[in-house]
Amino acid sequence: MEKPQKKKNVLLRRPLVSIAILLVAVLALVLGLVFGLRARHHNSSGLDSSGSDFAEAWNQPSEFLLSKNFSITRTPTTRYYEWTISQQTIAPDGLERPMLLVNGMFPGPLVEANTGDRIVVKVTNNIVNGTAIHWHGMFQNGTNWMDGTVGITQCPIPSGQSFTYNFTVPNQWGTYWWHAHAASQYIDGIYGPLIIHSPDEPHLADYQEDIIMMIADHYHTDSGSLVSWYLSPESEGAEPVPDSGVINGRGTFDCSGDAQALFPTGNKCNNGAPMSLFNFKAGTTYRVRIINAGGFADFQFSIDNHNLTVIEADGVDMQPVQVQRLPIHVAQRYSVLVHANQAVDNYWVRALMNTNCFNTPNPALNPSIQAIIHYEGAASTQSPNSTDWSSSAWVAVCVDLTLDMLKPYFPVPVPPADVSYHLDISFQTISKDHVNMGYMNQTSWRPLMNDSTLFQSQRGISTFDATSPSSQLVIPLNTTNGVQLVLNNLDEGSHPFHFHGHVFHVLGWGHGNYQPGVTPLELVNPLRRDTITIPAYGWTVVRFVNDNPGMWAMHCHISWHSESGLMVQFESLPDRIRAMDIPAEMKAMCAASNTMKS
Repeated sequence: MEKPQKKKNVLLRRPLVSIAILLVAVLALVLGLVFGLRARHHNSSGLDSSGSDFAEAWNQPSEFLLSKNFSITRTPTTRYYEWTISQQTIAPDGLERPMLLVNGMFPGPLVEANTGDRIVVKVTNNIVNGTAIHWHGMFQNGTNWMDGTVGITQCPIPSGQSFTYNFTVPNQWGTYWWHAHAASQYIDGIYGPLIIHSPDEPHLADYQEDIIMMIADHYHTDSGSLVSWYLSPESEGAEPVPDSGVINGRGTFDCSGDAQALFPTGNKCNNGAPMSLFNFKAGTTYRVRIINAGGFADFQFSIDNHNLTVIEADGVDMQPVQVQRLPIHVAQRYSVLVHANQAVDNYWVRALMNTNCFNTPNPALNPSIQAIIHYEGAASTQSPNSTDWSSSAWVAVCVDLTLDMLKPYFPVPVPPADVSYHLDISFQTISKDHVNMGYMNQTSWRPLMNDSTLFQSQRGISTFDATSPSSQLVIPLNTTNGVQLVLNNLDEGSHPFHFHGHVFHVLGWGHGNYQPGVTPLELVNPLRRDTITIPAYGWTVVRFVNDNPGMWAMHCHISWHSESGLMVQFESLPDRIRAMDIPAEMKAMCAASNTMKS
């Protein structure tokens, strides 16, 4: 095996101005090449190359305002939805591009329920490629096959067909989201909020209004073309850099000047695209649910003049802690309390991309993504005059809030480590075509075609034998109770790892290599969450309880990295997997996949 090649460590270098100017010029040429890839590479995202009518009603602000009329109750009910996935051309930031929408909306519809409710969603796939919907953060106790992960818990829903997701939410509440889990499709628009309520939430009495802010990076080129470029020698391992960003599906891109040269050919662009606007009433306390639904960028979130009191992280209630600026990596969620206690005026909401974590610049990108807070009684909704918090609060590296800042409201005992696994995260160029691929230990993940590892496990097929060449790193967990993972990041970039079906106890993290017995671990009420950022050239130790039977993915949620192979699976309680009553229609979709476009 060749020695793994390292990407350039842009976090540690400060190039001279002349070199920077040269890089910008070269990048403009590269971006032009990338934008042209749509005509040359197969589009695995599910977008086709044909145009469609512009839909003016694609954005629904009401989907992000949680209704006072929603009854938070212990009485379970069924929440039924019907969704159609299609392609439409819209302009989230002023520049038109084909997007994948759910019921013609971007972001897609709100799913709102109580603990104990049954959620039933019929999904009709009207795009050219197969798709699947993952319910991000749902434990799926007893319904692992509803997790929505292509190649792991299901085969994709074929083009022109429907499938109904059906699961209950018996033991959790908080802020979640749903998104496509087929190729890189969610970057093209298939995502939306998922909120679970409970009378047992400890902070219910602390706020009067409840709103959602989904922040995301945004690309002007479809994700399938960008994946093709990224997984080619041309990229040299540098991830595609966003062109702009959106808050609740809206942003503003500068269509004038030199940026025009960087537009995808033929795309219309209009300056002055509307930003998202939130109406505040003085004296009211708001729960703001922040969701990073992007594909690559780490953001630092803030609201001018307003402190943020963190009360939830990834569906786990937290002891309140006040911050002015909140770092949030891909797939993470936070709830913060915001007191409308400032002068009646307009204020900027800011989601600042941490460009220090990009390998290359993008001359077209304004990394400051904004929305507007409008106090009732302010003269107008014009652009605010408010100013950002002091730059001293800015964190130049992509890391989470420190572990000592986030303490769960309800302590849960940490299980003893019955077994421990060491997982190295790296990028290696070992293929004959010199493509930089992601590896978990020595395995680079690829989704199975026309099958899933869950179905294979149920059939008792031993495809996970280490002596067999495989693109699946599957760790079997039989009767083991407590599982410890040492995640060792050999890469220069941070990685937000999401664990399906679980929250884990985060016992510690640091730089360099973890040294057992030397570095102390936090075993008294440590942070629990389902998505944790592994620092660059650093480590994180987590533990979880092996009590949820199924095939569960753990992967970097940076879409480019999961597509390059950063995925491991845990086969939890195989004997109980074999006894699962998986719907026959799910396995039938695998046969139908044989006729799909690959």
